[in-house]
Amino acid sequence: MVGVDDSRLMELAADSPERLLPVLDRASAMAPLVVLLAVLPGLTALVVVTPDTTRMSDLSDDVSSRILSPWGRWVATQPWRDLFALDQLPVAWLPVVPGYLATVVLVGLVWCVGCVVFRSRNGLLAAVLACCHTPVVMLGRSFEPLAVSAVVAGVTIISLVTHLQRSHRIVSIALAVSAVGLATTSLLSASLMVPVMVMLVVAVLSNPTGELGLWGTGSSVSRTRVGGRWRGPVAGVMVFSVATTAVVGWSWLVGRDPLVSWLWSDVGRGFTGWPEFLQRVGWLAVWLGWLSGPVVLGGIEVVRRIHVGDQAERPAAVLALAWVVLALLVVGLAGDGYPLRLAESFAVVPIAVLAARGLESVCDRRVRVGPVVAATCVSCCLGGHRVLAPLFDEPWQGSMLVLVLAAIVGGGVSVACRRSESHQRNVLMACLLLVVAAQLLSGWLEVPVAAVEFQPAATNL
Repeated sequence: MVGVDDSRLMELAADSPERLLPVLDRASAMAPLVVLLAVLPGLTALVVVTPDTTRMSDLSDDVSSRILSPWGRWVATQPWRDLFALDQLPVAWLPVVPGYLATVVLVGLVWCVGCVVFRSRNGLLAAVLACCHTPVVMLGRSFEPLAVSAVVAGVTIISLVTHLQRSHRIVSIALAVSAVGLATTSLLSASLMVPVMVMLVVAVLSNPTGELGLWGTGSSVSRTRVGGRWRGPVAGVMVFSVATTAVVGWSWLVGRDPLVSWLWSDVGRGFTGWPEFLQRVGWLAVWLGWLSGPVVLGGIEVVRRIHVGDQAERPAAVLALAWVVLALLVVGLAGDGYPLRLAESFAVVPIAVLAARGLESVCDRRVRVGPVVAATCVSCCLGGHRVLAPLFDEPWQGSMLVLVLAAIVGGGVSVACRRSESHQRNVLMACLLLVVAAQLLSGWLEVPVAAVEFQPAATNL
């Protein structure tokens, strides 16, 4: 007979830790809050700090030609400014209203993707984290079609996921939207075409319905009325075929160029930044800022769900992880200037959803106090990079300090709170409030500084 000491018996008899913020279970009823989150941050930033409204047509022809995609170049030149005489009006920020509206839609898309891939709680948290993220706020101050491109790319991906997840027909409205979105991405921001196509393939392979995916058992195939085992691949082929036909047809009608030569030039610019890939990794950590800690926790949670989660959770976890990894690769490989800004905008949606997944794991008490405190320290250090950067000669010195500080503080707090449930709850709640509040405030506070540093991407060499 194996003996069990009293401490082990007390541990077995103890109740499971209570969840944090149970009010988030009602996230599906908080859609009006998402509207406010999408509208207010960018609008207040436009009023307080006047954006740069220099027209692309006022710059040199060489600058205008750097946006090779025809629809993207048309949006950047803003032909409607003369039509509505916007330059004659007293409000200086009216010319960038289309970019601001696209950013509002982008935050709404973040909420939608979180709800579709995971659930409404993830969507709400993702919208909260994305609405005041400084790079997102700056997208609403640009005349370039950056936010529009991110929205179109995200809608293309999530529409195919929705078709596979909810429709039992071969053809649906969501599938048609995905095909139109892929064609629009090719004409609006061709450097994002390859990442979007890769994500569509991942969506078909992972198949979030759980019926025919990589981990599907095939037991539910009999309930699919049309399509059967080939429904996912058929949907992918239809999207690619319709998009290819639309792009080639448009190119032939407008420029008599059935080979679409301009498209391949713009696609290639999405891979010309590979010599600076390692430098981009450090820069990306600074770009994340306060989201860095939640992103790390979300990555751990998603990987855990892939390895030990049940069969229903794996496809969504694979889709989210693939989207984030692909977005990071796109940022690392994109050429300087306009392609890099497009890659940044493409990364907003998956990064926000993954960060929200990290906060969900904290609320559900699936992560111990030590890792949460360590991740919070990382967020604090990278969120305050403008203060810490002058203290070090080399970027790696600051990174090493962040890792050491996070390990020491996280380990110390974990040891101190390991026997007290109330202390653990207080520490976890404090970490959550600190990260969320700092993320919301930093978007407004950093806009004046970011506005000085920000230049139209197409004007960068």
